[in-house]
Amino acid sequence: AADVATEADSIQLLPAGLAPYLVAVVAFPLLVRQGAMRWSIPLAVCLPIVLSPWLVPAEDRLSRLLASISAAIVAVKVIDVWLDAKLRSAPTWQEYLAFLVNPFVHVRRCLSLERHPPWRESLRRLVMGSFGCAIGIGLLVGLFSLDWKGWPFLVEHVSKVVAFMLAIISGLTASAALWRLFGGRAREYMDQPFSAHTPAEFWRRYNRNMQQFLWQDVFKPAGGLRAPIRTTLFVFALSALMHELIFSVAIGRVQGYQTAFFSVQGVAAALTARVKAKGWTTIPWTAGTLVFNLTSSVLFFASINEVVPFYARALPKWLRGW
Repeated sequence: AADVATEADSIQLLPAGLAPYLVAVVAFPLLVRQGAMRWSIPLAVCLPIVLSPWLVPAEDRLSRLLASISAAIVAVKVIDVWLDAKLRSAPTWQEYLAFLVNPFVHVRRCLSLERHPPWRESLRRLVMGSFGCAIGIGLLVGLFSLDWKGWPFLVEHVSKVVAFMLAIISGLTASAALWRLFGGRAREYMDQPFSAHTPAEFWRRYNRNMQQFLWQDVFKPAGGLRAPIRTTLFVFALSALMHELIFSVAIGRVQGYQTAFFSVQGVAAALTARVKAKGWTTIPWTAGTLVFNLTSSVLFFASINEVVPFYARALPKWLRGW
């Protein structure tokens, strides 16, 4: 009976994964037609896209989370194409399809600007990324098998987050390199984010695809070059809203952890946007940024813990019951 239920859940995952792309494909003529100026156009297209993860059974929280992330990426691409058609020029049908299936770009017009490294460099990055990902996964397996009783919560948190990020960052590096080896163009998702000198620099280095979308399609059109602090806070508020939606679909309720996390990070990024650490001052700035990110990420991973058991024990009292 358990095997039958698992097979049924797997069958239900397929339409949840394909539905956002199907909606985006069907909506192409609507997005690029002349006169499609109102925001109601992309919002109407994005609504069924962001609702598609509800096709996944509620008890399968991890699959719902992954489906929600995928749907959010498709929605971002729909908005980018609509803005292109509105402000610049619409893509052709073939360009639109290539953009949708490319997992390494969220801003279509910027993809041609990405460098295409020699195959030797891509091969090296594939090998090194795969090696780093394997190390990160191995560390996670070991860390999740430890008995954390008696250890401070932050020690467990930092250990697991470092291993988790090593696996994710290395895996994305290897994936982009493999994509290039097969002839595709790709934007690197990460640029050594944990070597950032400030929180503002961290977010320029972390998830560079989403950062590019927020910079090109949100920050600059919203007047961020004239009012950078106000617009930075607005961008982080938008990120908080997106992440709350993604996790609420998986968990079944709004927790507030993502709002708290991106609020703290947004203020820190706004305050450090103009800081340029040089010389010996890069050491305390980098160390402080790393400590700040690892500590504040407790808020982010509190949501992860509701999807899959990330911590061996219950969350600290100050985090419970949000």
